Amino acid sequence: MRDLLYLSENKMRALVPQLPGQLRRRLGFEAGINAGVMSAKATLQSESQPSSVALLDAVVEMIEQGKGSRWRTDSDLRAGDWIQFEEEFRYGDAATAPYLRSDEGSGHALSGLVYFAATDAVPPFVLCGSSVHVLDRWQSPDSSDKRVGHFYMDALVAYARQLAEMPDEAATTELVPPTAPNPYRRSGYPMTSSELEDSLDYALGFLCRSAQFGDRGYDQWATEPVWLSGHARVLAVIPGREGSPGVLSTPLYVEYAYHE
Repeated sequence: MRDLLYLSENKMRALVPQLPGQLRRRLGFEAGINAGVMSAKATLQSESQPSSVALLDAVVEMIEQGKGSRWRTDSDLRAGDWIQFEEEFRYGDAATAPYLRSDEGSGHALSGLVYFAATDAVPPFVLCGSSVHVLDRWQSPDSSDKRVGHFYMDALVAYARQLAEMPDEAATTELVPPTAPNPYRRSGYPMTSSELEDSLDYALGFLCRSAQFGDRGYDQWATEPVWLSGHARVLAVIPGREGSPGVLSTPLYVEYAYHE
């Protein structure tokens, strides 16, 4: 049985209808199209629709067999690839206030943003997602006041905002780099592609170094380092100087991985 920390219902809604029809029927699930929007319904009269947790194993198998699943250290990763991971992370709520636009209120796109940062900082590896998909909230009693990523997150926040605006949270959407304002130029002037890559590289490295060494200054993680595993879709890849790239991904699920 999986000990889940995080499971994206939005990604599951997009991926489950892609399961083979025979498997869907065996699981008691039927997929259909309604006005161009993917919908799903249970076919068993006396039972409710299978939960995302119950369908997760089948979705993971589909990803690994049909779409292919890599490890995040593969040197030829590209945006849109599915990866699997198992390593040590810190995780916590993102500091989004410094990055809100003037027209964004309490229900802004970045509301509930969470980061998972690998404690092995070279090359950096960060997952970003939404707190609405967190199944096991941070255990620390004072963790609700803790935030990470107060500074230098401009490019990462641009990816997170773009992700939040995708109904399927990038499960199937073709990925393109976001437009990000350059904080060091006049208002509205966007980063170039190289500036976006450099800014993201710094943001990923900053978070992973913070995860490696623990709370320092403004940044405070919700937990101590913990081993986690799961599958995620790659949002961006930063070419590595020694082969393995820096990676920003968004998780389908994250579960606790126990090591002796």
